[in-house]
Amino acid sequence: MNSEGVALVTGAAGGIGAAVARRLAEDGFAVACLDLDGDGAAKRAADLDGARGFTCDVADEDSVAGAVAAVRESLGEVTVLVNAAGYFARHDVPELSVREWQHFMNVNAMGPFLMARAVLPAMVAAGAGSIVNVVSTAGVRGGRQRAAYCASKGALLQLTRSLSVDHGPQGVRVNAVCPGLIDTPMADWIRHDATAMAEFDASLPAGRIGTPQEVADVVSFLVGPSAGYMHGATVMVDGGISA
Repeated sequence: MNSEGVALVTGAAGGIGAAVARRLAEDGFAVACLDLDGDGAAKRAADLDGARGFTCDVADEDSVAGAVAAVRESLGEVTVLVNAAGYFARHDVPELSVREWQHFMNVNAMGPFLMARAVLPAMVAAGAGSIVNVVSTAGVRGGRQRAAYCASKGALLQLTRSLSVDHGPQGVRVNAVCPGLIDTPMADWIRHDATAMAEFDASLPAGRIGTPQEVADVVSFLVGPSAGYMHGATVMVDGGISA
């Protein structure tokens, strides 16, 4: 029986989103698994008690509105939102098209904005709710061949802080988790290069790449009562690379 409320997780078909969906289901939430890959979202939901899968393009206003309405109809009002959907690709700015730049911004910044806008009215009306944005260490520091990614994640971090200021007094907590390098397909650019991985591991205190479960555990804490005094926080889950 799901008794904690309804948790909506974007990017739930794989990587960090899948781990978050699983952890929140274990915590007692009815989980709405949203992903552009609708079949993947449905498959993820089928493995979780009380979960449902939904197709959603977080960068499309109509798709977001339709998905949130479907979640509300099938599971109830959203009490927790985790924006885990994201887009990453290595790039050099002189060769980056305006269309590609906009895609980074659409998925990584506008998507969380659209999702938050869709669920905030009900949270504010209830005087309670929690939003966690999965940002990145790229949102607080620069990186090689990732200028657009860093810019989009920096925008998401500022969105997190501003939403916290606006809606914290109304009972809605908004926080950010910033993963470092995590063992997911988004890290394929390095995780299949043994030499590069060894150099990376040696460069940070943890001495290894992180796991999706480790990020999910922090998200679980942030949406729970033990984090009740955390508003607009930026929690680094990066093995110490930002230390």
